[in-house]
Amino acid sequence: MLKSATGISDQARGFTLLETLVVVFIVALLASLVGLSLGRNDQQQVDREARRLLEDFTHARDLALNQHRLVRWQADEAGYVFAQRDSLGRWQDFETRALPKREWRGAVQLSPNAALQDATNKEWQVVFFPSGEVTPGTLVLQGEDAQRHIRITSRGFELLESSDAP
Repeated sequence: MLKSATGISDQARGFTLLETLVVVFIVALLASLVGLSLGRNDQQQVDREARRLLEDFTHARDLALNQHRLVRWQADEAGYVFAQRDSLGRWQDFETRALPKREWRGAVQLSPNAALQDATNKEWQVVFFPSGEVTPGTLVLQGEDAQRHIRITSRGFELLESSDAP
């Protein structure tokens, strides 16, 4: 039988109860941190989509003001697109570098809202007027475990904190 420098045989070596408990504690701590970070990622994804939508709304309002035309934002479960009313009064979808057609990222989607949703085709729409006014309402972006409200008033829009949400 071989003996180590401590005088204990190689066959008798093992982990003590204390060493095992320390390893279990570290693994549990890391698992809880991973769980917390995954929950925050869902809220971060919803917040990123909400900020991106607000930027697009700002561009659409500026476009309506500068070109003296109605601009419409239209969304469904897959994403959204902008349209302009032409000289004959028809809506024409358009894509620009500032206002491309967008798809919702990840599991983010719009929550149903009767005020901004067309009952016949289940699409959401907001109209930006040449005067700077906007169709009022509230949009709710939601992920699996997170959501963010966007309030649209006749003069603008804002991202609401959870405590301010209706």
